[in-house]
Amino acid sequence: MRRYVVFRVKAIEFLDIGALRQALNKGEVVPSTPVGRIPRDFADSLRTVQLSWFAIFIDKSKDGMDVIKLWKELFPKYKTQIEEAWARMEPAWHVVRRFRDKAGFHADKPSAFFKARREIIEQQEAVTAVVEEFGRLLSLLLNAEPTELPDLEEATEGLLAELEAKQGGRYKRDEFKRYLMLPNTSKANAMLP
Repeated sequence: MRRYVVFRVKAIEFLDIGALRQALNKGEVVPSTPVGRIPRDFADSLRTVQLSWFAIFIDKSKDGMDVIKLWKELFPKYKTQIEEAWARMEPAWHVVRRFRDKAGFHADKPSAFFKARREIIEQQEAVTAVVEEFGRLLSLLLNAEPTELPDLEEATEGLLAELEAKQGGRYKRDEFKRYLMLPNTSKANAMLP
């Protein structure tokens, strides 16, 4: 469950990035810049972050989250939906992973860097479909949390208390309320900052 707590923090950040990217694409947000970039340029920059974030969720390496496996363990009632969604995502997974490794969270040699960026643009429709599929599955499972993970709040509080004891200091519970992991009505939250 503690691994899921980490995932949930990253998932909300992923959703934040997506919402900001959409607002930029629609021209609802117009950042100021001294070099004449337009909102679409900012949205494209956030695409890099969003796809790299997405790759961390799916990656099965030691640094990845392998969230598909984690979801199947924590949401056994949804195993079929998870596997079906993964089957739709998997064909474009290699493109996303290569982009993350060569041009997203890493910067390879120029030829590999620009090849990965070009491939994302060439495969834009498939990559967008993968991210949207992931978003639908994420939404389904977030809505299932209250019944499928009734101990999420307790696990979150337990992890925070343990980290505070080991590392000192306090984690702000309001932040975890905004991550939707601690409800505002929680008895524990009534006593905590």
